[in-house]
Parts: sequence; C-alpha cells; structure tokens
Amino acid sequence: MLSAIIEMEGGDDEAEDLEAELLDVIDREYEDEWRFIEWDRTYESFAKIWDQNHDFGYVVFASWRAFELSMRCLLDPYATYLFVLSEGSGFEMGKLREFMKTAWTREGVFKVFFLLGGKILTYDPFLLVGPKKYGAMKELTSSADIPSIPQGNFNGYPINIDVFRSTYSDTVVNKEGKIVNFIGADIEVGKVFIEAMNFTPTYLPPDKDQFGFKLPNGSFNGVIGRLIRHESDITFVGFFIKDYFSRDIEFTTGIYTDELCCLVKKASRVPEYLLPITIFPADLWALLFLTGIIFSIAWIIIRAGIQAKSGTGVRWNQKRRLAQLFNLSNDIRDAPLYRKMVQICVDTYILLVSGPYQRFTRSSTERLMLFGIIMVSLIFVSMFQSSLSSVFLNPVYYKDIDSLQRLDESGIQIPVKYKGFTDDVFPANYSPMMDSLRSKMIYNPIKTSMMDQVAHSTKIATVTRRTTLSLDNAVFISTKQLFMVPECPRLYNLAYVVPRHSVLLEAINILILQMLNGGLINHWIDVMNFNVTIRDWEQIRSSHEESFKILTLIDMQFPFYLLAIGLVLSGVIFVIELVYYRISMISALKRQRRRAKPMAPRLLRVLDSKSKMVA
Repeated sequence: MLSAIIEMEGGDDEAEDLEAELLDVIDREYEDEWRFIEWDRTYESFAKIWDQNHDFGYVVFASWRAFELSMRCLLDPYATYLFVLSEGSGFEMGKLREFMKTAWTREGVFKVFFLLGGKILTYDPFLLVGPKKYGAMKELTSSADIPSIPQGNFNGYPINIDVFRSTYSDTVVNKEGKIVNFIGADIEVGKVFIEAMNFTPTYLPPDKDQFGFKLPNGSFNGVIGRLIRHESDITFVGFFIKDYFSRDIEFTTGIYTDELCCLVKKASRVPEYLLPITIFPADLWALLFLTGIIFSIAWIIIRAGIQAKSGTGVRWNQKRRLAQLFNLSNDIRDAPLYRKMVQICVDTYILLVSGPYQRFTRSSTERLMLFGIIMVSLIFVSMFQSSLSSVFLNPVYYKDIDSLQRLDESGIQIPVKYKGFTDDVFPANYSPMMDSLRSKMIYNPIKTSMMDQVAHSTKIATVTRRTTLSLDNAVFISTKQLFMVPECPRLYNLAYVVPRHSVLLEAINILILQMLNGGLINHWIDVMNFNVTIRDWEQIRSSHEESFKILTLIDMQFPFYLLAIGLVLSGVIFVIELVYYRISMISALKRQRRRAKPMAPRLLRVLDSKSKMVA
C-alpha cells in the first residue's frame, strides 16, 4: 500500500531516494527478511515492516477497529487501494459503507476496493441513489463499474462553498444590515464553476476569522481550518500563494496578482500664507541666493578692474569721472568702500528679482555682465509667476512618507487586521530595515476599518492590498486622507483553495484557465471597478471640485503679510534713523558751544583794540 503511494506521488528517482532514506535508519538483520514483525507503534518497527514489504505493499489487520483507526490516517485521495477481507471475519456491509462514507467526507478518498471471496466491492460517492442522495456500495462486474470523477457533469452533487467579504467578493445587505448575497469577480467565477459542472452549492456562513491562521495548539481557524477538516470543499476567495504552515490544503491555478503596500495618513496641507515659498524647493531657493552672492562678487571684481585700469591722472578728477561712468549717486560717491560693496550686492538682488533699477551703469563691460543677470532673472521670475497661480488653485501638501526607509525612520507602529500579514510582509533577516519594520507590526483584529483609524492618526500605519484601495477604500485616496507608500514590500499570485488532493482541483483548474484565456475574470474585475466609481462618484466629484477654487482675499495673505512686515521694518528703521539724527544734532551743537566759549573773550579784545585805533 505505502509503496503504491510513493510511486503515485513521485517519480522513480524520488521513490528510490525516499526508500533509501528509510532503509538507512534500519539496523537490518538477515532473519528480519522472513520473520513476522509486529508493529508496536514506533518508527523503528514501522521502518522494518516497510523494509520487509516494500516490494509488495500490504498490511494485515487483525480487527476491524484497528483497520478503521489506521486507515483514516493512512488513506490518500490520490492513491488506489485493494483490501482483502477474510470471508469468516464477519464484516458487515453497513460497516463498510459507513467507513467509506466517512473516508470520503473527511479525507476525500474513494478509490478503495474490497475483495471478499469472489466479489470486488467499492464505494461510488457520485452514484445517485435517490432524490438528492448520493453515494452507495456497489459490486464491480466490469471495468465500466469502476468509480471515476465525472467529466463535466456532477448531476447536482452537493458541495460546500466558503465565501466572505474580501477584495473581489463584496456583500449585499438588507435594511437590517444582514448579509443576503455576495457579488464580485470571485463570486462570478464560483457561479460559472457551479453551472458548468452541475453542482448543488451550499454556501457556508462567513467565518468570523475569515482567512484563518495557525493557533498555538497547532490547529487552524477560519476558512483554512474548515478546509482541513473537510467542512468546506472549496473557497472562492483569493488567497496569497504562500506557506500557511499546513500541508492539508492546496491551491488552484493562479488567478490574479496583487501587492501588499503600506498606508499612512496623508500629509497636511501647506497654509495659504506659505504657498508662494513652496513654488521652489529649498535647494532651488538656496541656489538663487548663492547665485546673487556669486554675481555680486563678480561685479565687484569687474568694477575693481575698471578702476585699476583708469588709475592715472588727478585723483579728484578720476573719482568724478568713475562716478559718472558707474552712474553713482552723490551719497554713494563719497561713501566708504564697504558701503559701495553693499550697494553692489543690493543692486544684484534687485536685478535678480526683476525689481525696478534706476541708476544703470554706463560701463560697457558691466552692462554685458548685467545682461546675463537679467536673463537669469527672466527665467526665475517667469517660472515663479507661472507657478504662482497653480499653487493657489491646486492644494499643496507637505512631503509624504514616500519610502520604506522613511517609514522606518518615522518610528510609527504598523497594526494589521490579519495574522498572516505579520509573518511575511517584511521578510525576516533580509535587511536591518526590514527587520525593524517587522518588529513594528502589531496584530490587531478590530471590527472597524483600519483605514479609518489610519486616516485620523499620524502615529500608526497599516498594510493592505493594492487592489483594495481601488475598490473598497478608493474614497480615502481620492479625498486625500491616506497615502500609499509607492515601495510595496510584497508581490503575490492569488488562487482559490481546496483540501489537499481534492477531486475538484483538476476540473476547477481547467475552468479557471478557460476563463482567463477568454478574459472573463479581468472583465468582471473591471465591472467591479466601474461599479465602485459610479457608487462613490458624487463623493469623488465633490472632493475634486474642492481642489479647484476661486482666489479670495484670504488666499492673498502672503503679499499683505510681506507688505505689513516691510512697513513695520521701514518704520523701525525710520525711528532709528530719526533718533540717530537727533542724537547727532545734539552732539554737534554741544561741540559748537564748546568751541564758541573760548573764542568770546578774544573777540572782545579784538573789537576793543580796533575801537581804540579808530579813536
């Protein structure tokens, strides 16, 4: 029996390797080849029995109870078995039928034959024996009587189907909030499968644990647990093709792909009074400021070279001629050197921002340089003015968390609703960043929407499927409540799930491939996206209308703030200059009075002497 299983599951090389692995653990003795070995439920005795019978493959049971308990564990749905029953052992047909019915419903095994004397009996689970009754023991009289999986028509055979609310399977509820139906691409695939194969479906109530996961005691809950216990025959909900730590389930052919992405709260909007500053990034503003310094230094060097070249002649005449050449005002002409350099820097930035410049130089060399400054100014000012209206009409946001590195550096927690996400969204031992993100994940099976919580908090993020955003949660993205990190850590193929070695697997794989080739599944997905767009159209349109607005006085806060700041600064400077002027005048008057006191007696003596001479 066991050798037959190995030959069914693997090739000759694989069977030989497994056989050699078993034989390596046996302390073989020559008499073990012929003597009877009783199985004491240890691996060593089982290996010896295997070694003794690996060419023939039979097991002898002395009682029906031992046979029933052992076969429920050893039977494989893909294998074929022949049991030789002793005629005097008193086997009852009712026991055989109950055993085979249990083996079929719990393990999916039906290719089992019983040799009783000259008759061969078997159980046909698809045999219709009455209204909505299937399965009966029958005697084989020819090869046509051998049970087989129906091809294309199961004659209304009942199957249990698991569905629950997921990305491509949505619920329809009544006024009381009770689920009355399911719709979506996955549901349409299930309907086609049921109709094409002529099944009678029984939809199981949605499990509260949905996909399910492995519990500490080794068992499974959710849909995975139902499939393992054969309570369900198939689930028409897309599962990620990955390791669920169970060998009792099997995937169908892949249906579609999806990514697991991180979601964070959308960054807040930039206030209106800061919008003009956000037109250029910080590095571009710094470059503009640095350009002004470089142009100022170049202007100072050019002017110094011109002055050095014309350094001949009378000094006062040269000073007057250069002042006329550079078109300097009277104040700047007589000012010290540092004041002239400061004035050159001020004139440079006035030209860079396209401000009104009155005293343009008469030097041809300086005019060529100033022409370059004006061209640079034209580019910067044109870019600024063209972007100024757009930043007021379209909302501008601060920088979002746009990479996994920034998500890790933010230090926020990542709660998830599904236990499976904590296992492999961020691979272990891949990089320090992935290990850090993995340590921030928290399993939080809440009943409310995780998206809604993230949209109202900047301290948490979450993980979800990319397609979920375009279906269930598109309104969060369109209304700028959530932001999806573009760098998604995982890409998966998705498929439906059946119990291991299910007889339905081959039939559903054929139908899925036909529907994929015909484009039906993609069509049903597009229909879901269209329905979601129509459903949320009013809300999405209103959010888009809010993005475009008419400029008001509130939006013009920034220039008024600049005007107010300029007036305040000019007023402060005026007061300082006024005080400085008054102090200077008072000091000058005091100095004049001090000079006038010693001159008064001398003036009297001079007048007195002159009067005497006149007399």
